[in-house]
Formats: sequence, structure tokens, C-alpha cells
Amino acid sequence: MDIPKASNGTTVLFARQPIYDRQRQIAGYELLFRPTAGVNALIEPFDVDLATQQVMLSAFTETNIREVCENTPAFINFTANTLKAEIPFSPSEMVIEVLETVEADEEVVAAIKRYRKRDYPIALDDYRSKTADHPLLPLADIVKLDYPFYTAEELLQVVTRLKRAHPHLKIIAEKIETHEDFLICQQAGCDLFQGYFLSRPVPVEGQHMPHSRLTVLALLTELNRDDASIRELTETIQRDAFMSVRLMKMANSAYYQRPQDITSVEMAVALLGQRRIRNLASMLALSKLDDKPHALQKLALTRGYLCEGLAANLQDDSISGFTVGLFSSLDAFFDRPLGDVLQELPLHASLKEAILEHRGPMGLVLATALHIERGELDAIDWPALNALGLPVERISHAQQSAVGMANMQL
Repeated sequence: MDIPKASNGTTVLFARQPIYDRQRQIAGYELLFRPTAGVNALIEPFDVDLATQQVMLSAFTETNIREVCENTPAFINFTANTLKAEIPFSPSEMVIEVLETVEADEEVVAAIKRYRKRDYPIALDDYRSKTADHPLLPLADIVKLDYPFYTAEELLQVVTRLKRAHPHLKIIAEKIETHEDFLICQQAGCDLFQGYFLSRPVPVEGQHMPHSRLTVLALLTELNRDDASIRELTETIQRDAFMSVRLMKMANSAYYQRPQDITSVEMAVALLGQRRIRNLASMLALSKLDDKPHALQKLALTRGYLCEGLAANLQDDSISGFTVGLFSSLDAFFDRPLGDVLQELPLHASLKEAILEHRGPMGLVLATALHIERGELDAIDWPALNALGLPVERISHAQQSAVGMANMQL
């Protein structure tokens, strides 16, 4: 996959912030971009107009935008100036997200009306009004409410007012951090939800871990025993029919490009290697938690592949980058503090330190992956990454490869 380049040859680094529907399935992604000629480009004043123009005009081909957003709409921020630029993507692929700083002057209104005639969906970003009289509302298809700005009662009132005044509107609640936030916004009548709540555990203090979770935890323990032989690993997988079938299907995917079909677990282990099989089997074990949405599996798998790609050239080969990324999401799968879940697994101390404390090179890799995932591109420790031989071009390549691999696997 090609690394996206801006018109001046600069590598473009992007972050995806998923937008979920009421069933917690992916409904779109907001894409955040940074053109990065070097480390300093990330810490100098950021030109939003320039970033959007570069991305819209030359950073992504249509094929890339579809893959990055998993065939859902891309929500892209527009300032007043970038509303005047030409859009090279079709209306079915993107949503024009009008930033809250845009004033509804005659030129802006005229630009939005032009796009509406061409069937581009229009979203209003960071809506904080408690009324339904914003001048751009009659032109909007989507309103993104700044959830922390409202009390629960105010949220219900503003959603009711917006839908009464403009019945066609879809309401997105932004900055949803916890499962409780999600429930409040769901009950208030919001249609879509954006934030990190899906990757956070649901509080279950005082409750015993359900049998299904204990079974999966025991399976993860068996799969990740340091002293397990290849034969024992193979037998563990073979005892689970679901895992055996899915593992062979994944091993036969286009990503591995094998000259012959893999027709048995033994063959998969022999051809892909013990580490790769452990990684894939661990992901399949987590997929058995059927009360968790598919989107969480995709998030965890993408994070695992990103960490694997970033760690590919590190000297320390004792820890799997994929395992660090995948296991960093176990709290969301088991609804328990991450430290408690990891305590139950036979993992090397350095792996636990990387996950829990972001210590060492692998800890830096995980911290970088999390910053990219959350759109915190300015928080990335670029000097430390450069010291590890991870320039922005390699990070951008690893990021896009991770998205592509996760799309092929799930």
C-alpha cells in the first residue's frame, strides 16, 4: 500500500476516530490529519486549512479512503476557506464537517448550498447551543453535540428540540468516554456516538467473572504459556472447532499469499510459525466473547498489527509487538482493570511493563499506537521514535498496513 503524500511531498499522518451506531457498530470515521515534513511539523502552529486542502487534493486516492474508513463515510473537517475548495471524492464516501469556528456568512452559506445540491452530507461540529436556532441547521444533515458541555437533562432537552425543529437530523454525541456516557446519550435519543468508550471496560465491581470469560481467559493462558511446545499449542487449538476453522481461514487469507492452501492446524503452525499462530489464536479466543461488538475486535486487531509493524525492526525480539497491542485492550474485553487481567496470564514481566507502564522500546511502541488511535498526534515522542529508527514515513506505512491487515482478517 502506498504511503499517502501531500502535494509538496510531505508524508501525511492521520488518526481515525470511529463513529458508532446504537448497536455499537462502525458507522463512519472522523479523519484527522497532520502533514509532517519532519518532527517540527507536529509541534509548530498547525494550519487547518492547509492540512485539509493537502489531504483532499492529493493525500488519498479513492481506493485508500474506502479502505481507511472500512467502506463507511469519512468525516473531514472544513474551515470557511476549505469549503471553497474542490472535493475530489464522491458524496457517498464523505461527510463535510463544518467546524464550529465557521461563521454563517453569505459566502459560507452559498458554498454549503452548492455541496448540498451535489448530495454531500453536511455535519455541524462541536454544537454547544441549547436551542435549535443555529443559522446553519436548515442546511445540516448531522449535528455533533459536544457531550461534556451538557448535563444529562440539558442533553435530552436539546436533542428533543433539534429533532422537533428538524426531524431529518441525525444527532452524534461526541467525546463519549465511558459506557455510562454512551447509555445517557442513547437514552437521550442520540443516533450516533463518537469517543473512546468502546475501548474502556464496563464497570462490574462486586460481580464474579462470567463463566464465558473465565473459559476464554483459560484459553488465553494456555495459548501463551512460554513452556508450551508446538505440539501442545497445536492440540490446544484443535480442541476448539471454532478456533481451528477460523484460524485456517485467516491463514489462507490474501495477506499471507501462500502458494498452497492450508488445510490443517498442523500445516498452519508449520507454515506461519509459533508466534504468528499464538497471535491469531489469541484474537480468535477474544472473538468468542459474543457480548462484545465486532468493532472492538477490529480496534484490538488494528492496534495489534500497528504495534507489530512499529516493532518490526527493533532489536529486542523477545516480546511480540502484536501481543502488546492486542493485550492492551483486554480490559475492554473482560471488563476488569488491565492489571488484574494480565495478572492471570503467564506473560513475561517485560511484556506486562510495556503494556501497563509503557516502559522500554515496546512500551514506546504501544504509547505511539494509542496516541495515533486517539488522534493525539502532538503527544507522540518523536525524538525517542527517531532514536529507535522509526521515522514518520515508517509509522505512516505501518499505520496503513495495520488497517489493511485488520480489514482482511475480520
